[in-house]
Amino acid sequence: MKIILATDFSNENKMLVPYALDLLRFAGGTIVLFHAYMDHFEVTDAKTMAEEAMKQSIDYLKDEIEKSGLTNIEIIPQLLDGYPEQQLLHLTRELQPDLVLMGTRGRGRKSFLEGSMSKSLMSKSPVPLLSIHEEYKYKPNNEVLYVTNFDKNDAASISRIFNILKPYHLHVHVVSFVMDGEPAKAAKQMRALEETLRYINLNGELCYKLIYNSSPKDAMKAYCEENNISLAAFIPHRKHFWDIFFRDKVTKSDFFDLHIPLLTFSR
Repeated sequence: MKIILATDFSNENKMLVPYALDLLRFAGGTIVLFHAYMDHFEVTDAKTMAEEAMKQSIDYLKDEIEKSGLTNIEIIPQLLDGYPEQQLLHLTRELQPDLVLMGTRGRGRKSFLEGSMSKSLMSKSPVPLLSIHEEYKYKPNNEVLYVTNFDKNDAASISRIFNILKPYHLHVHVVSFVMDGEPAKAAKQMRALEETLRYINLNGELCYKLIYNSSPKDAMKAYCEENNISLAAFIPHRKHFWDIFFRDKVTKSDFFDLHIPLLTFSR
């Protein structure tokens, strides 16, 4: 397995390391440690500072790998000059990793890995993107929420969840929030998705639920709390207004406000 771990070299960003090591624990693989700097100003030597920070990050990652008793993980540094989002997308298309792993910060906090960058990348990344809020306390990803709007790629995305998170004993909650109109149609679509997944060999458990509520955002938050959800997964749709998701149901910001890891898939 190959993972691009995008870092801004902050102490908060170190919380990504346990996730990377968990995902590589059994099969091993490669961690591509990525950082982009912009050396377009003469005030500071951004390249020299980034090179020193990269060296420290590699040393830290090696120490954590050794502490974990792992011997089958390769580290490849990628330090690039340019805008972070553009460079990360270019590297992802070039290397075709299994996953991009990155941290995010809350609204209004500007930095290399600010929340708006994560939201933008969700709809653009050609590979699955796992983004983790800086305040989240690590725990195994056993209880996973998959929010569906009955996209044609649902079955493939759910299958990829089991493949990416196979070190965990997964219980995936396939949930759709129904606000109005056609509950019979939603029930029929959910039965069809369940029938499709029945013929896919998935190493874990699945449950299916339709939630009827006039406030999907509140319903999703309550469901996550009641079921101890440790990760939420979904397919972000490209829209003219970038933060609209599932039409008027749930926005990307609503997912970010859960403050739990988010796993997204390109369509």
